[in-house]
Amino acid sequence: MMPNELKALRCFPGENATPSTLLIWAALHFPARTTLSCSFSGIGGLLLSHIIYSYALDIPILFIDTEFLFPDTYALRQLWAEKYNLNILDFRPELSPVQQTQVYGDLLWERNPNLCCALRKVQPMQQALANYKIWITALRRDQSPTRNTVEVLEHRKLTTGQHIIKLNPLAHWTKQQVWAYITLHRLPYNPLLDNGYASIGCLQCTQPCTNGTNERAGRWVGHTKTECGLHT
Repeated sequence: MMPNELKALRCFPGENATPSTLLIWAALHFPARTTLSCSFSGIGGLLLSHIIYSYALDIPILFIDTEFLFPDTYALRQLWAEKYNLNILDFRPELSPVQQTQVYGDLLWERNPNLCCALRKVQPMQQALANYKIWITALRRDQSPTRNTVEVLEHRKLTTGQHIIKLNPLAHWTKQQVWAYITLHRLPYNPLLDNGYASIGCLQCTQPCTNGTNERAGRWVGHTKTECGLHT
């Protein structure tokens, strides 16, 4: 890590700082090296995107287009790009859906969902993060048991060998707090969230959720899988 980066970390405002303070710190101390990943499915990424807009922060937004997303997700991504003038960078897998079928066979998401996620989510994200030092996410501790130890600031080594700082400004926030922000600012959100979906991913691997204690219970139903691999 460079000396100026170490100096920036010593100026870290602390895990109890507000999300806006944390994003401003990242944009100030890591200019052109800070990015936010947003799926335009959940509400946390929208909250952080709105902060970027509100403070005119020079933070691009990474959008991983698996090419299997809901039409509602694509529509919301376009709406936010236009309404809030966000710098959204789209990244897609190396293989198109047709090419993936040719190489790995039909219905890979059913036979081997871990491989499908690796091809269509994890690899594109690793490539997208290549030029950044700060990776901002909307992870929260209350989202699921697999995320209940998330810290506001984490050091992560990617599969590419790259070391990156992961900033989770909403780690200690609750679902209710995030919704309160969305409501207060009248922010557009994915309409599937009003139709029984608590966590939204690809079409084939997302169902309405009946488990109110685990937001991600509607993902990969029938498999032991609970994470796509981006954050594990």
